[in-house]
Amino acid sequence: MFEQLKELFPSLIQAEPHIQLDMERYHWFKTKENEVIGVDKEELSTSERDLLKLFLEPYQVEQLPVTNREHEWIDVLFHNKHHAPTLTTKKLQSFRFIYFRLSKNSVDPVEFREAIHGIYPTKVPIIWENNHEGIIVEEAYNEQEKDISYEQIVDVLMGDFYIKLHFYVGPVLTDLERASDAYKWGKHTFDKLLQYNKKPVTTFVEAVPFLIVDHLDEKNRSKITETVLQETLSDEELLKTIQLFLECGSNTTLAAKKLYMHRNSLQYRVDKFIDKTGIDIRNFNQALTVYLAIMLKNK
Repeated sequence: MFEQLKELFPSLIQAEPHIQLDMERYHWFKTKENEVIGVDKEELSTSERDLLKLFLEPYQVEQLPVTNREHEWIDVLFHNKHHAPTLTTKKLQSFRFIYFRLSKNSVDPVEFREAIHGIYPTKVPIIWENNHEGIIVEEAYNEQEKDISYEQIVDVLMGDFYIKLHFYVGPVLTDLERASDAYKWGKHTFDKLLQYNKKPVTTFVEAVPFLIVDHLDEKNRSKITETVLQETLSDEELLKTIQLFLECGSNTTLAAKKLYMHRNSLQYRVDKFIDKTGIDIRNFNQALTVYLAIMLKNK
């Protein structure tokens, strides 16, 4: 698409990661492939701009101030620089990326940043992709630093801003030279994850099954869901119950609490699923198969 548009609009350019966008000179758009492209305003008539809006998403981003440490992380992640002075001097022991996505245009990025900084014991770097998604860089400089509960953070932020918010918690890393590749893989994983899973918080371990099922073609997806779920395929309420039951590690008490349901009622639904499918979801291997089938159906 880029080359075709380039023939029509010679001034067309593609945005580079974390290079300041010239909002004064260019009209910016986002393609279906999530590429950000710009056309010189002088080259684009009003009617041509309206035409582009039919198949491209207008792209607006507020240029947020960036701290020195955020600049260093931008260099590490996007410009292949592995020797960040501040990170090296302070003897960074480990780090991980927390990917986030807000409902579009739902909150001022500056206010969101202030809220995040109010939750952490120190001001963590926040790298924005656009006005509604980016990463928090969780840094550890000593072994005593405590883990953050992202479930609690999501509850607080959604309550304060009345927004939908998703976090993907990446693995802990120690090598800055691997940071850029890890970031790209994490972003790819997060994008795939949101096609299947709408939980507010998901870890990299929990994301693996979604990556596996994403590589199946449509025919195999249909066959798996039909074969495994059988006559429960159209029972949305039952499948939601079974999904949460499995996500709670088959812990009936915990799942019943999350569903605001009596334990016996939940057990009845579990038994109902087993009777209808002949699959014992109390067995780990069979439970995994059912969980993957439900994920395929949910896409």
